[in-house]
Amino acid sequence: MSTKASMILLLVICGVIGIFRGDFSCGKLAATQKTEISFWNGFTGPDGRVMLEMIRDFNEKNPDVNVTMQRIPWALYYNKVMVSGLDDRGPEVFVIHASALTRMHRAGILAEENSLFAGTKSVPTDDFDSYVLEQTMFDGKHFAVPLDIHPQGMYCNADMLKASGMTNPDGSAKPPETREEFLKVAHLMMSPKGSDHPDTFGYALTSWPNNFSSLVAQFDGQWLDKDGKCTLNHPNNVKALEFMASLRSTEKLIPPPDNQMGWTGFRQKKVGMVWDGIWMVGDLKNMPDFHGIGAPIPTIGNHPGTLADSHCLCLKPNLTPKQREAGERFIQYLSSHSLKWASAGQVPARKSVRANPEFQRMQIQYAFSKQIPFMKYPPRITTLFEMGQEINLAVEKVVRGNAKAQEALDIANVNAQKAMDRDEETQKDAKLSEAAKK
Repeated sequence: MSTKASMILLLVICGVIGIFRGDFSCGKLAATQKTEISFWNGFTGPDGRVMLEMIRDFNEKNPDVNVTMQRIPWALYYNKVMVSGLDDRGPEVFVIHASALTRMHRAGILAEENSLFAGTKSVPTDDFDSYVLEQTMFDGKHFAVPLDIHPQGMYCNADMLKASGMTNPDGSAKPPETREEFLKVAHLMMSPKGSDHPDTFGYALTSWPNNFSSLVAQFDGQWLDKDGKCTLNHPNNVKALEFMASLRSTEKLIPPPDNQMGWTGFRQKKVGMVWDGIWMVGDLKNMPDFHGIGAPIPTIGNHPGTLADSHCLCLKPNLTPKQREAGERFIQYLSSHSLKWASAGQVPARKSVRANPEFQRMQIQYAFSKQIPFMKYPPRITTLFEMGQEINLAVEKVVRGNAKAQEALDIANVNAQKAMDRDEETQKDAKLSEAAKK
């Protein structure tokens, strides 16, 4: 067969292959033109559907990149990210909560991201609140881009507020703003004795440790002292927990602890007010007949305040130049298009996005965002999980009436400090072992 005939035959074969593959290229030429990026996160609810839409938009606008998303339940997520990262099998781009960055950074699975904040197409540092950006930095270097802020806030049943007389001049529901207003309206929402609905409450606890942590921010409490030692039993923390205990013991306001009336009771219109995370917005969207509104947590302590965290966008270390460029482009896209992400029930980390009138029309998200100047993130320690367990146990003991606030937090402080000390010793041993090998 002549060379010319061979070439013609080759072109015919390539054309046939292209027809069956849906393209007109030989072999895998078309596929190899795209840079493949795997994106892991824990967005398994309605927020995952919004993120999937954003990824599709990105892929359409960036035909040389193909981002695929894997959603893993948060309960399993961090273990999978850590194990795959240590084995260098992890995704190119992944989400880490700001509160978990310290542990992940120490494990070495986060790539430095200074280049994302430099250049003409960079993510502008001045478009973030400095406190938020600080959560993602180590030794003066960026290791993540904050995508959002998810503070705790107050959800209210607007109809129950109106029935209690809490209204604005225009007749709309007015959420309580002070300790006095909060306690007053919570009592008014309680079912009168002998009523047909004796299980109606003005307020119920949701995530007990998160509710407590939001109060810690208001009472000027602290988790660590200036030397990094544990201070869970700080006097102001005790005051915050004593207020929580009083809601059951003195005020008789909240359902019994075993009632499980928190968010479920709110959805069932048996609870008038709850404090919970911004991500619960998606649940309310599925209840068109429920008139729920958002508001900052009332000022119970010395000033406004709440607990907050952020989803942060991270890169895998040791990416190829093409993967790195594609990953950075994807992160820049998500950050600059976070108004879409806000609709999933989040507060954008970018100040310019929060200034957008469309965001300010998202009633609950916008109301929660007003707490940003007063919010407090969890402490930046590698033993945060262990500390959280101790806080959870302490709060449960007190809410159930099995211990006083001071006693419960004293025990939590001792145990949390022991965990920190063990972690420190483990790190010292590891460094000595590494030094001996050299």
